Amino acid sequence: MAILEPWVMLRLIAGVVSLALFARASITCARVLRHFDLSRATEGQLALERRVELARTFVRVGAAVQVASLVLTMLAADKLSHGVRGAMCAYGVFRANEWGFPALAISAAAALAAGVLLQLFALDSKVRGLELVKPLSWATLVVAPIVAADLFLTARFLFGLDLGVVASCCSVELDPGAATTAGYAQGPRLLASGAAIVSIVACIGVSWLASRRPRATLVVLAGAMSALALPFALGASVLEVAPHVFETPHHRCPFCLLHGDVMAIGYLLYGAMFLATVWGLGAALGALMARGEAARDAFVAFASARTRAEAVAWSIALAVGVSPVVRYVIIAHGASLFR
Repeated sequence: MAILEPWVMLRLIAGVVSLALFARASITCARVLRHFDLSRATEGQLALERRVELARTFVRVGAAVQVASLVLTMLAADKLSHGVRGAMCAYGVFRANEWGFPALAISAAAALAAGVLLQLFALDSKVRGLELVKPLSWATLVVAPIVAADLFLTARFLFGLDLGVVASCCSVELDPGAATTAGYAQGPRLLASGAAIVSIVACIGVSWLASRRPRATLVVLAGAMSALALPFALGASVLEVAPHVFETPHHRCPFCLLHGDVMAIGYLLYGAMFLATVWGLGAALGALMARGEAARDAFVAFASARTRAEAVAWSIALAVGVSPVVRYVIIAHGASLFR
């Protein structure tokens, strides 16, 4: 049974831990939204403030575990590909039942939301006082159901996974589609790659400018541009980067980029994209939350650091994505892979 595999058990344990921490913190957050009032100094208010400190710890740990759960999901699927007949990579494992790709999608969404929430709590740690308590409580209550949905869908996928089934390999389902789609090489590929380069370069420029001048409008713009660049970057990684890594125009599997025979380039590529988006969105939402004087004072240093990190992460993603293309052009003496 797949459930007895060590990586699968570790992934499920991480999901349970994250959900338990978010559920416990959500109870305090609900009480904060109903009863918290900084103008009062009653015993109930003081007790609630102590509970807030504990809830902050729960959320930070739970969010960190949730981000790690996405990595565990990928590792578990990649390890299981050796035990599922016909699955050469994680693609075949996720295709083994109808819950695979929905579980992966919600895991990515939950990790992104948890990562952004971690950034907001990082801002809160720099603020003197408790003026961000209510906005953070709302944010926690928004993320908690996503974490619950992630555990539910992941459990459905893993419990329903049959190691005796014959799965479909990425080369069976993805490669023929790339080979037969009219205009594929000159259409979607060029559009995705061009849009990715333009949006990433623009995002790097805006993020760097925001790090030098951390005004709220610039920081929000940098975060919005990261959110815009991410889908283009993901598309380019599948349509442009993967074929050049494997030196075949029809192999467009992102999961194969996680294999050791290509130096696991996918972890660095997708990790840089993820961190850039998390840092950008975290800074942008921090700009929207920082309304009080203490929060605005703390926001300047926070936003400067996050937008600078955002620019560096997108620069790494761009360099990693472009390097296989440049390498192929050099070894092919300028010939195009798609001709």
